[in-house]
Amino acid sequence: MTGFPMTGFPMIKFPMIKFPNLAWFTVCSLLLVFQSMGSVQGAPARPNIVLIMADDMGFSDAGCYGSEIETPNLDRLAAEGLRFSQFYNCALCGPSRAALMTGLYPHEAGVTRWTGLLDPKNGTTMFEILKDADYESCAVGRLDMITTKNWHDPANLAEYVDRFLGSTGHKAPSNYFADVRNTDFYRDGKPYSLPPGSYKTDLITEFTVDFLQQRDKNRPFLLYMSHYAPHWPLHAKPVDIAKYREKYLRLGWDQARQDRLERLVEKGLIQTGTQLAPRDPAATAWTEADSRQWQAERMAVYAAQIDSLDQSVGRVLESLRQTGADQNTLILFCSDNGASNKSTVKPLDRPARTWRSDGVPTRFGNRPDIQPGPGNTFLTAGPAWSSLANTPFRDHKQSAYEGGIASPLIAWWPGVIAKPGGVSHELSHITDLTETILHAALGDPPAATKGKMERVGRSLLPIFQGGVRAGHESLGWAVAGHRAVREGDWKLVSAPQKPWELYNLDQDRTELKNLADQQPRRVAAMAKLFSEWMKRGTSEKK
Repeated sequence: MTGFPMTGFPMIKFPMIKFPNLAWFTVCSLLLVFQSMGSVQGAPARPNIVLIMADDMGFSDAGCYGSEIETPNLDRLAAEGLRFSQFYNCALCGPSRAALMTGLYPHEAGVTRWTGLLDPKNGTTMFEILKDADYESCAVGRLDMITTKNWHDPANLAEYVDRFLGSTGHKAPSNYFADVRNTDFYRDGKPYSLPPGSYKTDLITEFTVDFLQQRDKNRPFLLYMSHYAPHWPLHAKPVDIAKYREKYLRLGWDQARQDRLERLVEKGLIQTGTQLAPRDPAATAWTEADSRQWQAERMAVYAAQIDSLDQSVGRVLESLRQTGADQNTLILFCSDNGASNKSTVKPLDRPARTWRSDGVPTRFGNRPDIQPGPGNTFLTAGPAWSSLANTPFRDHKQSAYEGGIASPLIAWWPGVIAKPGGVSHELSHITDLTETILHAALGDPPAATKGKMERVGRSLLPIFQGGVRAGHESLGWAVAGHRAVREGDWKLVSAPQKPWELYNLDQDRTELKNLADQQPRRVAAMAKLFSEWMKRGTSEKK
């Protein structure tokens, strides 16, 4: 007897056993039972899946990606797992989540702006697919795009997700400490108010730990932690802020960017000789900046938000260990887009109604007389610190330059990652996570559910196992007027209403040497490739 394939794993060999008193069909039945239990010869059952997404976190914001921010738990995942140096998101929250959930490009899924509803004619979400495969599920934080039905309605979420806590409205993350108007928050389908003294990152963590402790131990699970951090506003706990205050006052953004670039090169994530992209034009040199103590405080709060997120990862890892799930769990960590350089321009309080539901006024604006951190303020990090977060790349969230679309990706899977602590330079995309999850859970999933479009992602499992895969011949981006297409090492990119620019990313990852004038034929060919890509699925919404 040669054995049967375990889902997502190599063939398991079984010894010849004689059953003189059993009919052959009985033997086969027993083997099928053993397979479903995952208990034959210690073979693994279908893996648990933990998918962690940060919101507006830059490429180099984790310690294992060169940051000075303390992220020991993400660093542990990297040391025991695999990091990717050329992993891409879709530049903006809604498109990235649409692609992640469906495995389709955002315009195929019907979402090309920061929010929207998935097109049910074209795709099916991983939650819907894995529910049919008897996966128990939990979603916490940002709950958009989980189902092709209207995700604003908690009843639709409850149809596909067993446990959930988070927001279904358009305003995310709003306020880390308090309820605000126009943001619907639910816990397992029922309206939920933040308890006094709470902090949203901690609420996400506590709910997750509760799920891991209370889940059905006889079923595999899909856990989606869609964190708000480090998206603005700059809200963090004082104890976490204090760790970074003096550091950023001493370093400033210019020195910190240079230090991150050097560490990225040392870690093998960026090529030796890579030049740092210029500081954002809207930012001055640190030595010329006004109110440097206040400026440093802004970055200290941003760093504290990431620090808190990392603490959350640590608590989840410990809970997995305590519940015995750690050795058969795939963890994936990424960000939905690059760090944001934006600042809000309109006050949140109205004459007859405060933004916060409890009536506390909000001090609004990026001004030195308003200190970031508390829940009664609303500030953003701004372009100088966003440039640090996106080191070494150019531009920010919503852009199709590398600063908008390059994301950290960490994969952790004990016993499956062939080279723990390694770095993969494989060109990869957020839709690959969808395919990887379905591949791990289902073995050989069909390319599409009946009547839907074929998913575009390519499973990363062969790379985890030290092998090779059929990679992407090209990738495309189209978000709010920003355009790009990548083919091999070549990238064609433009800002809204601007001409195409051409870069060789193998030699110029930070997009400093525009070769469009030197290679017009390549520009024309890649522009045609972009147009053909845009014709896939639905048309981009205007």
